[in-house]
Amino acid sequence: MLETALSGMVPAPGPRVALLVADPWRARQLEAVLDRATDNAADVLVLDLPEGATLPGDLPPVPLLVLTDDSILAADQAIAGVLPRDASARRVQAAVTAVAEGLHVRMPMTRAPSLLTPREAEILALIAEGMSNKVIARRLGISAHTVKYHLEAVFAKLAVNSRAEALSQGVRRGLVSL
Repeated sequence: MLETALSGMVPAPGPRVALLVADPWRARQLEAVLDRATDNAADVLVLDLPEGATLPGDLPPVPLLVLTDDSILAADQAIAGVLPRDASARRVQAAVTAVAEGLHVRMPMTRAPSLLTPREAEILALIAEGMSNKVIARRLGISAHTVKYHLEAVFAKLAVNSRAEALSQGVRRGLVSL
C-alpha cells in the first residue's frame, strides 16, 4: 500500500537559482546540477567572489550563497551560505537546497599555503605589535639588515609600499591578526 502511494509521487523540483559566476566553465558546471531561474524568480542567488571582492549593492532580496576563499567575507553572518570557490558542483547543489530551506551553511575555509615564509610572517606579526626593525632584530637574534630584507620581501609579496599597508593586507588576508 505504501509502495503504491510512493510510486505515484513526483519528486519536487529543486530550488531555482540565479547564478552570478564570471568563469564560463564554472557557470556551465553549476548549471548542469542546478535549476536556473532569472534573478527575480530565484529562490537562491549563487555568487562567485574572488578574494578581495565585495558584495554588490544591488542584489535581489533572496538568500545568498557565496563562493569565496576570503575568510573575512566567509565570517559575515548576514550571508546565508558560504562555500570555498573550489567546492564541487554537488556540494554547491546541496548548499543551495539547505539555504533555500532557511538553513545557514558554512564550510570551513581551508588555508591555502601561506604567501609568506614563516620568518616573514613572524616579522609581520612583530610589526603588528608595533616593534621597530631594531627591536625585531634583537628579539629574533638577527641583524636589522636581515629584518629589512625580510620586510622588503613581505612588501613585494603583498604588493605594498609601507608597513601600514603590509599590516592592512596581512590582516585582510588572514596572515596576521591585530
